[in-house]
Amino acid sequence: MERPATGKIGLAGLSLQEDRFPGGPWGAVLKGGLLAASWVYGAGHLTRMAAYRTGVLNTRRLPCWTLSVGNITAGGTGKTPTVLALAQALFARGRKVAVLSRGYGGKAQGPVTVVSDGERILVHPPEAADEASLLASRLPGIPVLTGPDRYALGMKAAADFGVEGVILDDGFQHVQLARDLNLLLLDARRPFGNGHLLPRGTLREPKGAVARAGGVLITRAESPDPQIAAQLRRRFPSLPLAVSRFVPDGVHDVASGEKSEPEGRRMFLVCGIARPSDFQSLASQTGFEEAGMMAVTDHHAYSREDVREIQARARASGADGLLTTEKDAVKLRPYLSGGLPCGSLRLRLEILSGESHWEGWTRGPG
Repeated sequence: MERPATGKIGLAGLSLQEDRFPGGPWGAVLKGGLLAASWVYGAGHLTRMAAYRTGVLNTRRLPCWTLSVGNITAGGTGKTPTVLALAQALFARGRKVAVLSRGYGGKAQGPVTVVSDGERILVHPPEAADEASLLASRLPGIPVLTGPDRYALGMKAAADFGVEGVILDDGFQHVQLARDLNLLLLDARRPFGNGHLLPRGTLREPKGAVARAGGVLITRAESPDPQIAAQLRRRFPSLPLAVSRFVPDGVHDVASGEKSEPEGRRMFLVCGIARPSDFQSLASQTGFEEAGMMAVTDHHAYSREDVREIQARARASGADGLLTTEKDAVKLRPYLSGGLPCGSLRLRLEILSGESHWEGWTRGPG
């Protein structure tokens, strides 16, 4: 586990997205080496995209419609809560859908893992990935499948569950699968990271890839018309664009899953996400007092020893309980008995502008 130097967020050292490098000649060497690696990465990406565009590599189409949700930066832009909101809206309209995910971080082997058949959760962490486990727990009636080959997942969903459409989680770069809507998420505060490709920066592909999107959802905005929205409208005037933010939507007891406000107000925060400061900011909006925070690496697989340390730190801080993210809750749940109570903070997607585009995306094709 990361050890926070301040007792709050353990994010010391190198930060590519915020461009913090060690000083002196070694920092310059590191920066130059990463920049060269970025050029190699970029050349490989452009070659791959050209191969699909010219037909050297084939794009396959599922027998049902496909809605892809993705981004062009490494790290969190809010894909999971967006997929959740889209799936819930489509299901409420009577559309029969499944969610397909790569399943990064899960230990399940094989080409296809059915995490949920829509009626029962069949695979749990650590075999199931954290995002897939969260989606399965929040989406009754909607199958959730994981595996490296999204085409195989979609064929399984169509054959076994008779879905009319699938939602592709983190699928913007998965160009080998055709899609009916390519929805791109951009974080309003850092839409293109530091402007460099991996590994020098956090861009998975050049900024021009925005042109490949069928729609853009700006996330984590503070106003209906952030600066990035104006820039995109000027460059891509015909591109459907909506602006959104995530807001707290209640705290649920991790053990029972029931909505339950902790009795005390001093909470020790625990998270393993790409940007812990985002969780810290959202938690502050709930009215709890932060007693301390432990941040671990994204997709961290918690152990019983980890939870013992979390509980010890929380007690030492004088906390009344623990507060974590939904994604972390599914992995912490097996180890929480007998300690301080733990709640998970649920988030809700709120559309600030472009409601008509969001309504169109949540109707599904046809």
